Amino acid sequence: MYDNPTVIYGGNYTKTHIALATALKSVSSADNYHSDTFDKFLSNIPIVADRLQQKYMGTTYPEYGFFQGTSMAGNTYSLENGAVNMASSDVLIPAFMAAYSGKDAQKVNLDPFPGIKSILPNWRVTYDGLMRIPLFKRLFKSFSLNHAYQCVYNVGQFNSFSDWVTIGNGLGFTQDALTGGAIPSSPYNIASVSLTEKFAPLIGFTATFFNDMTLNAQFDDQRTLTLNSSAGQLVEASSRSFTLGGSYKIANFNQVLKIKSKQQNVNNDLTLNCNVKMSSNTALIRKIESNTAQATSGTRTWSINFTANYVVSKRITMGAYFDYQSNMPLVSTSSYPTTNSNYGLTINMSLVK
Repeated sequence: MYDNPTVIYGGNYTKTHIALATALKSVSSADNYHSDTFDKFLSNIPIVADRLQQKYMGTTYPEYGFFQGTSMAGNTYSLENGAVNMASSDVLIPAFMAAYSGKDAQKVNLDPFPGIKSILPNWRVTYDGLMRIPLFKRLFKSFSLNHAYQCVYNVGQFNSFSDWVTIGNGLGFTQDALTGGAIPSSPYNIASVSLTEKFAPLIGFTATFFNDMTLNAQFDDQRTLTLNSSAGQLVEASSRSFTLGGSYKIANFNQVLKIKSKQQNVNNDLTLNCNVKMSSNTALIRKIESNTAQATSGTRTWSINFTANYVVSKRITMGAYFDYQSNMPLVSTSSYPTTNSNYGLTINMSLVK
C-alpha cells in the first residue's frame, strides 16, 4: 500500500554571491539595448545542455515509477526517448549564472542550490586614513570614505515534480505529457531565480568641518536580474543615483538675532538640512528565444529637500520645510513629466514635564 509513495518537496533558497565581472554596465536605446552579457548567456545554453546530456549517456532507465511496464524500463538511456530540454531551468539557470558572474560555462556549477562552499562574501568599508594628510587635517574635523557591496542569489518558490524518477546523484527523468517519453530532469520545477546586486554606495564620503557643518555625497548603483525560465525571458531592472547633502547647526541662534532668552539651560539652536538627489531607473524584458529586448519603464528623477528647525524653548520647536521632485519618463509612452512640490511650517509642542 505504501510502496514507493510520492513525496513532494518545496521551499526557497538564498545565498550571498559576487557578480562584479558584469557590474556597472549600461545599455542604450541607440543599439536596441544590446548586451554582450546577454549574448554570452545565450551562447552558454547549448554548452550547459551538452554537459547535462553527457551525464545521462550510458545510464540505465529505472524499472519503477512511470517506467514500469514500458519498453524503456531497464534499458540504456537513448536520445530517441527524450533529450535534455534547452529551455528548462536545469539549463537556463547555470547558463545565466555563468554569464552574469563572469564564469566559464564549461566549469560553472550545474546545481541550482549550490552548497556552502559557493557562499561568497559581501562587504562594507569605511576609510578615514585621509585625515593623516596635513591638508585634510587643516580643513576637516573628520573625513571618511565609504563603500559597500551586496549581491544575493535567490531561488524563488519551487516544488518537486510529482512524477520524477531518480537514477541517483541528482539525476532522473520526468514524463513528457505529449509523447510519453522520458525527459532528463532535476527533481525541481523552478519558475524563476534572481540576482540582486547593490553598490550602496559605490563611493561616498562624509566630512565634518571645524564649524560643525557636515557635507556628504554618494553614488549608488543597483540592478536586479530575474530569470523567468517558464516564460523564457530575463527581466533587467537597474537604478543609479547621486546624492549630495549637508547640514549646519547655528548654536544659540537667539544671540545671532540679538534676542535675549528668559529661559535658562536652553540652547536656542537652528539646525539646517539640505539634500539634493538625482536618479535614473530603467526596466527591460529580454526574450531568450528571439534575442530581443523591450524597455518597459524608465524614469529620470531629481529632487531637493530642505528643512530648518529652531528650538524656541524646552517645550516648543518650530520648523520649516520645502520638498521638490521632478520626474521625466525615459521610455514609457503612457507616462508624462510630473513635478511635485510642497512646503510649510511646523510647530512641535511637548507636554511632558
